[in-house]
Amino acid sequence: LADEMKAAGKPSFDWKKWWLPSESAEKFDEKIDLFQFIGKDNIPFHTVVFPCSEIGTGKDYTKLYHMSSTEFLNYESGKFSKSKGVGVFGSDAKESGIPSDAWRFYIYYNRPENQDYQFTWKDFQEKYNKELIGNLGNLVNRTLLFINKNYGGVIPQSQKDDALWAQVLEHEKKATELLEWAELKDAFHEIFAISDICNKAFQAAEPWKAVKQDKAAADKILYNLVYVIKDLMIMIQPYLPKYSQVVAGYLGKTIYDAHYGVEAKPGSLTWADLGKMEGLDKISETSVYFTPLDNKTVDAFREKFAGKQEAKKEEKPKKQEKKAEPKVEQPALTPQQQIDFFNANIELRVAKITDIKPNPDGDKLYIETMDDGSGTPRTIQSGLRKYLTEDQLLGKHVIIAANLAPRKMRGVESYGMLLAGDYTEDAKECVEVLEAPWAEPGTKVVLEGSDENAVKKAEISGDEFFSVMIEAKDGLVQVAGKKLLAKGQEIKTVKALNGEIG
Repeated sequence: LADEMKAAGKPSFDWKKWWLPSESAEKFDEKIDLFQFIGKDNIPFHTVVFPCSEIGTGKDYTKLYHMSSTEFLNYESGKFSKSKGVGVFGSDAKESGIPSDAWRFYIYYNRPENQDYQFTWKDFQEKYNKELIGNLGNLVNRTLLFINKNYGGVIPQSQKDDALWAQVLEHEKKATELLEWAELKDAFHEIFAISDICNKAFQAAEPWKAVKQDKAAADKILYNLVYVIKDLMIMIQPYLPKYSQVVAGYLGKTIYDAHYGVEAKPGSLTWADLGKMEGLDKISETSVYFTPLDNKTVDAFREKFAGKQEAKKEEKPKKQEKKAEPKVEQPALTPQQQIDFFNANIELRVAKITDIKPNPDGDKLYIETMDDGSGTPRTIQSGLRKYLTEDQLLGKHVIIAANLAPRKMRGVESYGMLLAGDYTEDAKECVEVLEAPWAEPGTKVVLEGSDENAVKKAEISGDEFFSVMIEAKDGLVQVAGKKLLAKGQEIKTVKALNGEIG
């Protein structure tokens, strides 16, 4: 209201043009549709009190056309509280060093439109690393870097990939329709669905091979992906204004930052340019905009913004309390240390799933019986019921952590862990298990260049296992750049192309 009153006080501002067009000398060509964006606690006022006040004047004021309300965003295990120092506020976000568009990404990706949403640092880390970097950022970086490296930055000219664009345009249309009704979160997810489709197209085309064996095929996929990236930056500009302009700049373009009364600069990209394949010739030198958040950084932020009440708890005298042994945090392993630790301690094997059934006491768990080549059936539990059916798993030759210490889960001992990676498809979280269908049960899975017959530690803890980062990079599963092999053949993922394996 204060902003409106301030604007109304300006001689050049005709408030009646917006709020009471029947009494305004200047009118818009089209009827004004009033959209309001509010928190759920303001719904009664904006849907009942304010419209009734307008009607009570007897004048034809502009009335509410559509409302977009949000529920509450909570923090970790409670609520945001500035007085108690709980939560991350604007100044905190600015001082964190995390790009502002990363915060904007998280808020829009999880916008609490239908129910309250709980911010946790773990969730922020996972979504940021997986979707913003691993999905959208990965598509942009791998495509533009490949063109710079193999084409000298000149965008190859080719033909339109009708099959790819049919999928892209379908999601672009859906996103546009959603935005017409201010469905901001769902429209945002459509953008990431497009990016996911294109990452798969890049992987399937294998341009790193095609550029040497079938250059026309490499030209075609890269030509099309550059224009999809152009579309993605146009669509994502209202959400991530800084990042979108940076990437558009790599393409030699700017994106129209739409504001009422501000004309688009000549040559700037607008929503009307979606689907158009013209005007892009060269890519300038690129750099990585978003960098992954590691566990150490996230843990530090979680502690920093836990609130003053945590400090007060520490200040209270503790009578007759046993002194706990100080916990010594182990430093993160260097890449070479990870390789050495893996070779000396972590035993991965191929195992065939011979039987599978739900754990009756755990709604997320399967109980799997494995043939691991030892002659004795092995029982492993995995939390895959939400993602894969029994038929999708039965008979598969999967990869397991064979020397992981046994752990009882919902009344059943689990002897090891089945390895898998996650990915997003059509804005849904999915899981892909690691497979080696060419290898018989009991085959050891080792790092390239290592001794397959090396004797490993008999049993390791979960913390020891996760001290080594097993990850997929462009579909190749590896540790610190060393590929995982079974019978000399690379372990690959089909859909979980980039990210941590666990």
